[in-house]
This record gives sequence, C-alpha cells and structure tokens, in this order.
Amino acid sequence: MSEYQTAGSNARLKVFALLDAQGVPAAEADELVAALEAGAVAGAQSEVVELDGMAPASQGARFADGWDEGVMAVSEALVGIADREWSRRGGRSAGASELAVHRGPTGA
Repeated sequence: MSEYQTAGSNARLKVFALLDAQGVPAAEADELVAALEAGAVAGAQSEVVELDGMAPASQGARFADGWDEGVMAVSEALVGIADREWSRRGGRSAGASELAVHRGPTGA
C-alpha cells in the first residue's frame, strides 16, 4: 500500500502544480482535488457494498452474517473517509506547495 500512497502524494503535488501553472485559484484547486479524492473513496465503497450477501454459501449462515456485518462496517468506514476528505478541502494547495519544497522534485 505504501507505493500507492507515495504515488498518490506525488500525483496530488503534480496536480496542484499544474493547476497553479494554469492560473487556477488555490481554492478551486482544493475543491477539485478534494472531489477527486472523495470520489475515489466513494468508488471503492461502491465496490465493497456489492459484496453484501456474497459470502460463500458453503460456510453457513453464521459466517454469512459475519461477512455481511464486515461489509457494512467497511462500507461505513469508507463513507466516513470520503466525508472527511471532502470536509478537509481548503488550504491544501498551499500545504502541497510547502511539502513540494521540502521533498524536492517528484520525478518519474
């Protein structure tokens, strides 16, 4: 997972830099990136919800109940993450610029 986190962080920095270079205001850049991040989590949540009722029948009803409870718990957690990402918008492009200075070029 750490490679995905690193790639995501590098992509986020690049998106902020590209938007800044095109003259997109920081607040609008924040909104766009927050929407992308919250949307990605919402997409994952949609896939998790599809697993409800998909427990292997051979495992029995007790297993199926636990499966469905687990699906619901993960789904609710992902909704919370999407909500949190959306609510954290604002001020992140400035933070990303500062982070980029400390990290140097994101490279390929």
